[in-house]
Amino acid sequence: MSVTKSQRKFRFWDNRLLFQNLERVLQFKDQIENVAITNNLSIEELPQSIVPTATFYEMLLCYEAMYDKLLEEELITHGYPKSTTTHH
Repeated sequence: MSVTKSQRKFRFWDNRLLFQNLERVLQFKDQIENVAITNNLSIEELPQSIVPTATFYEMLLCYEAMYDKLLEEELITHGYPKSTTTHH
């Protein structure tokens, strides 16, 4: 039995939660990048927090890529924008 794309979609509240987290991810990613640029440092050279900054940044990049792939594969419904940043 094959699974159609419409059978794989998340419920609406799942989409909203994913999008809200995407907004946070993009904000965190932008903040990390801005601090690195302002201080003329690489991501790896930034001060550490509980989670190493470079690791946290990679997690943000992965979440952004995952969200875009879910949208592209129609695993979440349209209506929320695709992220507009370029993946590294």
